[in-house]
Amino acid sequence: MAMLAVAAGTLVAAGPPEVANVAKNPAEVPPPLARSKVSTVTVNLEAKEVIAEVVAPVLNPDNTVAIPAKKAWVWTFNGTIPGPMVRCMEGDTLVVNVSNPNTGNIEPHNVDFHATMGPGGGAAVTGVEPGQTKTLTFKAMRAGSYIYHCAGEGMPWEHVAYGMYGMIMVEPVGGLTPGYKEFYVGQSDWYWMRNADSVEDHRDFLADDDLVLDRPRADEELPTHYTFNGHLNALTKLKPLMVNQGDKVRIFFVNGGPNKASSFHIIGQIFDKVYTGHPRNWMVNEETVLTPPGSAAVVEMTALVPGTYVLVDHALWRVPKGAGGHLHVMATVPPTVDASGMVTDPGSWPLDLYSPITTGTGH
Repeated sequence: MAMLAVAAGTLVAAGPPEVANVAKNPAEVPPPLARSKVSTVTVNLEAKEVIAEVVAPVLNPDNTVAIPAKKAWVWTFNGTIPGPMVRCMEGDTLVVNVSNPNTGNIEPHNVDFHATMGPGGGAAVTGVEPGQTKTLTFKAMRAGSYIYHCAGEGMPWEHVAYGMYGMIMVEPVGGLTPGYKEFYVGQSDWYWMRNADSVEDHRDFLADDDLVLDRPRADEELPTHYTFNGHLNALTKLKPLMVNQGDKVRIFFVNGGPNKASSFHIIGQIFDKVYTGHPRNWMVNEETVLTPPGSAAVVEMTALVPGTYVLVDHALWRVPKGAGGHLHVMATVPPTVDASGMVTDPGSWPLDLYSPITTGTGH
């Protein structure tokens, strides 16, 4: 936990608290809109600087630790990466309260909403030092999927590199087509180094092996890691996407960057629809969705065949660095297998679409 120190006679927080992780649950999506009249939407964003596990330990066959877990100093909105998804309708008025508690936070923060049309996207009026709260009010004028992110100190590259971004979905009047199982996924490229090896970002409240921003690597755009939802195992072991066979699936995808475009792909799936701006401008039958840093997209598909599907950035060397996740499609009626491993009844498996029955992913 953060220690306390006296500076100029004032009790101040010397460092952020430690938490287990900041992995955003992809199923935490605001409920679909069911209205056609504009409204006022209140959004509360709290800057939270924490020390969190970002890489899980690697175990030996006997469950002893082969490679220890890695923790990093990360900056978040509301304690997760990405921050909370915001959902509103075209024409709504948003009241955004941005707070920066003085219980562990060190840095100034603000917020830039790409869904606004005004100076700094809101950053010009939401700058908050620890202990402050400020409010931005804006009208969501254009339907589409957008990022929001911190741009504190006039250095958005630093604050996004530490994890401060999220997504706002501005839906057309009446909302998106209902009936989908919805998820929220955010990609980050990270530039980490050991605290002990850092000069500019060295922090006394961190252990030597804790991770901080490696500014030269970030400047050269040479990531050490990638994540979906703030942890290398966030969407594999911690919080995979779970649906049932036959479900219609919608994924809200945001690429925080700060530097790298994402080639978002789900191995073994074809997206029925993809849209980034207004949902009426959708594309059909897309395989891979190029999403620049500082942008968002929505993909829709139908889960026809049971199994485990791998989410990747199809710049594939990024996958072993963390850009991977799992979508599990549960069979309506599981196949029946006898003692020898032979399938005696396919259950609900659609053999006309994919044969033979398998439990593997091939990856």
